[in-house]
Parts: sequence; C-alpha cells; structure tokens
Amino acid sequence: MVNVLYSLVDVNQRFDQLVLDPLYIRNLDMTSMMMKSYHDRIYSIDNQVLSRICKNILPQIHHQIYELIVEQHSMELVLHTIHYPQLYSLSLIDFQEEVLLKYLRGDTILRKLLIEQITCLQIEINDETTPSPLPEIRSTMFALILSLCKRLIKLNFTSFYHRSTFYALDLSSIDCTSSTLTELEIYVKTFDDCLYLLDERLNCLSTLKIHVEEIVYTPETIDNTICDKIMNVIESAIIEFLCPPLDFCIAFTDLSTPTAPTTPIQHL
Repeated sequence: MVNVLYSLVDVNQRFDQLVLDPLYIRNLDMTSMMMKSYHDRIYSIDNQVLSRICKNILPQIHHQIYELIVEQHSMELVLHTIHYPQLYSLSLIDFQEEVLLKYLRGDTILRKLLIEQITCLQIEINDETTPSPLPEIRSTMFALILSLCKRLIKLNFTSFYHRSTFYALDLSSIDCTSSTLTELEIYVKTFDDCLYLLDERLNCLSTLKIHVEEIVYTPETIDNTICDKIMNVIESAIIEFLCPPLDFCIAFTDLSTPTAPTTPIQHL
C-alpha cells in the first residue's frame, strides 16, 4: 500500500483518480515489512517516503480512511498530520511496551482517537527488543486502554514475536472494566487470570481468546458467575499438547449462553 501510494500518486491526474478512489482506499497500512530473518523484521517506512505521504497524500484521503495500521516510528507523524473523521479501527504494531505506555498516557491525539472514535483496536508488543518485559507494564496498559476506549468493541492485545519465554499479563492486581467490549484476544499468565476477566468486569464480553502461559492448581476462590460453565467447556473440549514450550490458546465464544464454544481448546 505504501509503495503504491508513493510510486503512483502525482504521476498524473488519471493515476490519482484511480489510486485514491474511495472505493479502494479505506484501509491504510502505513508499514513496510523487510524481513532479514524470521525474528528480524523491520516495519518502518523510509523517512522520505513517510514524509511525502504525510505531506501530499494523507490530506487527500484522510476523510475516507476507516482502518489504519501504524508502527512505532511513524505513528506520531501519521496521527498528528491530519484528522481522520471516519477512523474506527486502529492497529499499533511493533511497539516497545515502555514507548506505547508513554503514548497512551501523554499523546493527546492518540488519546482523543481512543476515547471518541476507536471501536476496534489491535496492540502488538515487540518483545524482541525488551530484555525482560514486565507483566506489570502490560497489565497497566491493558487497564488504561479499557478506561480510555469508551466505544471499544474488539480488542487484540498480544505480543509481536513468539518467544520461548512467555511474558503475559497478571490481571489479579489491576482493576479493568468495560461496558462495551464484546470480543477480546489476550495473553495471560495463568488460567486464573482468565477467570478474573470473567468476573463481570467485562459484562458485555461474548468472545474471548486467551493465550495461557501455565495452568496450575490454586486454592484461591474467584467469585464469578460463569466459572462452572467454563469448567464444563474445558472438560468437553479437545486439548492438544506440544512441548516445549507449553503454550495454550483457549477460545470461548458466546459466553452469554450455556452452550459449548464453536472453537475448542487448541494449541497454537
């Protein structure tokens, strides 16, 4: 997408009409992946390309952008260049967790978008560049996102790379609530964190996909209204083991009814 815009826009009027047609330009991906190896990928746009797109192209198409994908190094320029009145879906990929937390706390443009417009949000943390990611930081980000996004319906909060060491959220220590969220994908530390998510903090949640680091017995009692239903689902679901590492992906759908999920417990 970026290369097409950079190469064809301003060539002539006919090209502009074709390339910038609102029937085609609705979803804008402002990343450009260069893969050196499986675990060494660069998503940043060349500065010259980024500058030209922000200066000459975004002002022509900003009103027709519904979905936007940006990475850490281009986000500020892309979001601060112009307003996107139709934007409802935002993907923030390849971010270092400390940088993203800083933006969530202090970037007024990003915060305004999250508060007023965004209904679908995807967060992908780059844990390759972080020696020892802290669950506390991600837990804080998760709670902050839920408090900011007043219109949020769908949230994907995951790691950008899959490493042998699993870094996840610890939800037992934070207060996270949402009255709008219906679909969630998230990494959690233990299965108990899944139960914390289902103790009516997210009372509209209908679809939940969790990546669990470990499932261990705990004597702690968690008061929530659908624990029994979840345990029945787990007993009837298919569990596939593949070690090492032990990495479960558990999907629950239609949590408002007592039926089993359409997607069984599975290993990613």
